[in-house]
Amino acid sequence: MNIRTDLIAEIKAEKESSLVGVNTREERLNDITISTVKITTDHAADILGKPKGTYCTISFPRLDFVCDTNDIISSTVKSLKNICNINVNCALVVGLGNTDITPDALGPFVASRVLATRHLSRQLKRDLGLQDLKSVCCISPDVLGKTGIESYDMVCAMANKIKPDIIIAVDALACREPERLCRTIQISNTGICAGSGVKNARKPLNYNTLGIPVIAVGVPTVIDANSFFKSDENMMVTPKEIDLLVEKASDILSRALNIFLQPKIDVSIIESLT
Repeated sequence: MNIRTDLIAEIKAEKESSLVGVNTREERLNDITISTVKITTDHAADILGKPKGTYCTISFPRLDFVCDTNDIISSTVKSLKNICNINVNCALVVGLGNTDITPDALGPFVASRVLATRHLSRQLKRDLGLQDLKSVCCISPDVLGKTGIESYDMVCAMANKIKPDIIIAVDALACREPERLCRTIQISNTGICAGSGVKNARKPLNYNTLGIPVIAVGVPTVIDANSFFKSDENMMVTPKEIDLLVEKASDILSRALNIFLQPKIDVSIIESLT
């Protein structure tokens, strides 16, 4: 039975552990595990069904039981730095998803909390003593059914106008294993295909389609119902505490992105501005 998942950790676990063309490294920070997978060959990419590139998986305890999220944020920032090996002076943050459906609201919630600075003039930054602020802009394209516009078309138009060094696309993901639901952050440099986890894939956002490096960031908020029982229905399951979990995940990702995008600005100043 084909049970859907967006997570490289789950896909890789099904395949042979010594697959040629796949390099894996794991490290720990207290209760947090960071697993880095690099797919280096076309053969390995075909077997795993994932593009060549680097994938970081951050695993942590249930968010509704976690009070101090600093280790998760630190691990996320570290993974972003490992994934992104270019100098970023201008970034476009894209929050994919639908705010009318809580499990799909992660992307827009994160984008709304990332500090947007592109509109600030150099003189104003100097006057505020924040001349080291990087240029960041944020959009939430919403969904095709509400706007009549593909997310790709909107992001492409924005990217052509703004010409960012990097695009960071944030979206909710699907997983197979209940223990990964809202307990995993996946970051990759291979881009993202919005809606693929629920069989509603649109045109992908990646370097090949946009000509700009795309970092994909996501948290699994739904699980295929076939993980629990056989069903011909197209059903996805989400935790009953999904409101709280999406809220906490959004807070973690937005804070991590703010720290990553503004490395020379003190964290307390960033959080006072958001």
